[in-house]
Amino acid sequence: MKVRYIYSACIEIETPDIRILTDPWFTPGAYDGAWHQFPELKDPLSVIKEPDVIYISHIHPDHYDPIFIKKLFERYGEKPVLIPNFEKNYLYHKAKADGISVTEVNEIKYGDTNIHIIPNVHGSDSDIDSALFVNYKDKNLLNLNDCIESPKHVYELKTIINQYCDKLDLLALGYTGAGPFPQTYYALSDPELPIKAELKKQQFFKRYISYTEHFDSTYHLPFAGKYLLAGKLTELNDFRGVADAFEVKLFDSKAIILADHGNGEIDLASGHISAQREQLYSHQDYEARKAELKDKKLDYENEIYVPIEKIKFRKLLFESLVKARSKSELEEDYFFVFHIQNNDKKVLSLALNCNKYSNVELFEQYEGLEPRSEYYVDYRHFFGCLTGLYHWNNAEVASFINVRRVPNIHNGRAQAFLNFLSVA
Repeated sequence: MKVRYIYSACIEIETPDIRILTDPWFTPGAYDGAWHQFPELKDPLSVIKEPDVIYISHIHPDHYDPIFIKKLFERYGEKPVLIPNFEKNYLYHKAKADGISVTEVNEIKYGDTNIHIIPNVHGSDSDIDSALFVNYKDKNLLNLNDCIESPKHVYELKTIINQYCDKLDLLALGYTGAGPFPQTYYALSDPELPIKAELKKQQFFKRYISYTEHFDSTYHLPFAGKYLLAGKLTELNDFRGVADAFEVKLFDSKAIILADHGNGEIDLASGHISAQREQLYSHQDYEARKAELKDKKLDYENEIYVPIEKIKFRKLLFESLVKARSKSELEEDYFFVFHIQNNDKKVLSLALNCNKYSNVELFEQYEGLEPRSEYYVDYRHFFGCLTGLYHWNNAEVASFINVRRVPNIHNGRAQAFLNFLSVA
C-alpha cells in the first residue's frame, strides 16, 4: 500500500487493486469565498493520478468540492464516489442536488483491499464526519479526517481494526483547528487574543496526541486544515491559532510531513518515503500569499445586491426560528442576538431564544438576556443564511461573523441550533 500526499485532507491511497482519492478540495474560495489554499496548487489535475474511487469524508467544502469533482470526471470519466452512511445524510442530498451520484458505504471490498467508512455519530442532527479504514493484506491505514474523539467512535474503529491487525501502519489525523475561534471572538487589539490563539493550538495538539494513544501506528501523518482567509478577512489570519504540520515533529517522533502537491509518498511495505518537508513554511511565502488574497471579494459581496430596505428581516428570522425549533437540542434558555450591519454599521438588532420550550418570539431589547451570543453580521450574508443560499456553519467556519458571548462560554448545542436557522 502506498500513500501520496496532495494537499490538506487530499491523499491518494493505492493498493494493487485500487487507487482511492480522498477529499479533493482545489476550487479557490471554499466557505463562500473565504478559504484559499496555502501553498497553492495551481494545476491539481496535472498532479492527481486517475482515481478508481473517490472518498468524501463529510459535507464541509474543504472536503466536498463538487466543482473539482466534476473536473475530475471531465478528465478521467465518472468515478464512484463513496460517502458515509448516516441516517440523516446531508452530504447525500447535497451531492444529489449538485448532480453527483454518490454511494453510501459501510464496507466494500475490491480484490484483496477492504474499505470501511465509519460515521462519527454523537447523537446529534449535526453529525456529519467519518473515518476511513483501508486494509490490504498485512497493511492497514486509518484516516480520521476532522473527527472529534468520542468513546463510542473509538470503540467502533477499534472493533473494525482488530479484525485485521494489532497495529496500524499509518494513522492520518488532524493536528490543528480551523473555525472562527478565537479570531472573531475578540477585538484584534485585545491582549487576550494571541493568548487564546496559542491555547487553541495547544488544545488541538493534545487532541492529536490523544488519538495517537488510542491507535498504535508505525507512522503518523498530520494533515488537513490548511488554508488562508481572503478579502476583508485577511487580517484575521495571524490570530487563528492554526499550526504548521511541521510543528508536530517537535513532540511526535512518528510524524511524517510528506511534501506537498504529490511530491511526498510513503510505501508502507518498504517504509520508503520519497520526500518530506524539512522545515516550516517560510514567513515570506506566507505574507506573499496573504497579499495576493487581500483584495478578493467574498461570495456575498459578489452575489447579493438586494437593497437592505427591501428585506423583511423580522419575517425571515421569525419563520426561520419556527422551523429551527423542531431541531433544537436545548431545553434551557440560550439567546442569539443578531446585529445586522450595512457598511460595518449596525442598522437593526434582533434576538431569539433557542430553548425549544420557550415562546416563539423575537426581541429587539436584549440587555439582560443571558446566556447569549451577539452576532455582528453583514446584512447580505445574514439574508443569504436565512434564505438557504449560504449556511450558518460555513459562515462561522469562514470567520464571517464577529461574536461576543455573555458569559464568554461555548455552548455546542446552541451552535448546532444555528445549522437549522433558515426558511429553506
